[in-house]
Amino acid sequence: ESFPDPYEAKREVWIPFIESLGADESTVLVGHSSGAVAALRYAELHRLKAVVLVAATYTDLGDPGERASGYYPQQTSAGGKVTNPYDFAAMRANCPTWRQFHSNNDCFIPLEEAERIRDGLGLVSEEEYFMLPGRSHFFEPFPELL
Repeated sequence: ESFPDPYEAKREVWIPFIESLGADESTVLVGHSSGAVAALRYAELHRLKAVVLVAATYTDLGDPGERASGYYPQQTSAGGKVTNPYDFAAMRANCPTWRQFHSNNDCFIPLEEAERIRDGLGLVSEEEYFMLPGRSHFFEPFPELL
């Protein structure tokens, strides 16, 4: 089954859709790009067996469409309060196993964005975080995922 709203990937659409699929503590949830951020947000609220993030970004990268999706933390003003922050502690509590894949030449998402997620989740092991050189935005399947 295809995800609804594939171009805007709105949180208000995707999270209920994942819920409707029955994702639970026996589910390994894999998300790519906007789907990776949806997986993060889903894990804030639901128990999962594992989450695999591919080409995940921490911020909306200044893109109005990404901002409108509703996933990303927003700063109210320069130096102001952050709204919609990630709850990395809840994510870790709800899901014991995490894997994250990113490339040093992703054409959309700078490596620093992925590193912020890595650090927020506390992925310190080489078994949890994989920086794979030269893979761009992972447009092709890759064996490390399996």
